[in-house]
Amino acid sequence: MMRFEFRAITEADIPAMADLLVARQGLESGIFPFLRSCSLNIKHGMDALGKLIANNIVIGAGAFAEGGLAGYILGMIKADPLRGRHAWVPYEGMAVGAEQSPELIRALYAEVSTAWLKQGCFMHYAVVPLGNQAYFEAFQRLSFFIQQAHGVMDIGEYRPFARVPDVEVRIAGKADREKMGRLSGIIQSYQNSAPTFELALPEIAAEIKAGYENAVEDGGMTVLLAEKDGRELGFQIYEAAAAGPMSPDGGMDLCVAGTYPGGMGAGIGKKLMNEGCALMKERGVRYMITDWRIANLASSTFWPKCGFKAFAYRMVRYIDGNWKPVDLNR
Repeated sequence: MMRFEFRAITEADIPAMADLLVARQGLESGIFPFLRSCSLNIKHGMDALGKLIANNIVIGAGAFAEGGLAGYILGMIKADPLRGRHAWVPYEGMAVGAEQSPELIRALYAEVSTAWLKQGCFMHYAVVPLGNQAYFEAFQRLSFFIQQAHGVMDIGEYRPFARVPDVEVRIAGKADREKMGRLSGIIQSYQNSAPTFELALPEIAAEIKAGYENAVEDGGMTVLLAEKDGRELGFQIYEAAAAGPMSPDGGMDLCVAGTYPGGMGAGIGKKLMNEGCALMKERGVRYMITDWRIANLASSTFWPKCGFKAFAYRMVRYIDGNWKPVDLNR
């Protein structure tokens, strides 16, 4: 690897970072065509990176050579009840030149990670693109593990499931608030169970329940409800994918979906998927995106079976909280 000067990233570096980001995603679009969206241009890249730096506490590192910026990593310093204090590298938060060795990704992390630790961030998250395996392999070799998969499906390639149960699937309305409130515990139940073991905090459960109930009154969301004899069995919630580098133009986000445990294996999720894809196809939607926890056995097997292909991973590294820098000059 050639010699670089590593230093903190500043707003002055935004144009150079945008160049690297757009070049990175342009190459990845050869694997995932939906990435060649209206967001794939220098102006959008500069706007996205500018907002990222202006609206967050960001600590990043850049690798500079005679030719200018060769690569960067940006981490947002964040804190919430579930993850505590942590550093979060978003999808647009990293890029290296196509001619650079993957080792530059590891070297950039080595430069910036100590600064994150000094901010009290012992959990490091990164949304890693899969259109170029160099990024994934570099983070694997930095002892990051896969936590979440972000997947995309071309609805035109969807093959409806043949064997589905005789249940009604309809668009939910305001009268279904109570049913959606009851369904709100499904995801937490699966995430809290083996082998995922994701913590379900009571205050978060209350927020999720309210969100499910309000979804049927949100004009921007489409809620599909599966039921039999008036009893709810499962659901799917859709909304337009927010504009950004991870979103297809005019795409639909399958935000959340679930089936009561008693109905697992009966084909309720398959029936919902058939109806959901048919509805979105009627509306002119080509791409659908969703995400799932890798350790959740139900979701990590079902979504790929539907045709979703992972295009990014959320990867995580936990650093021992007892870590302290060692001064070798004493």
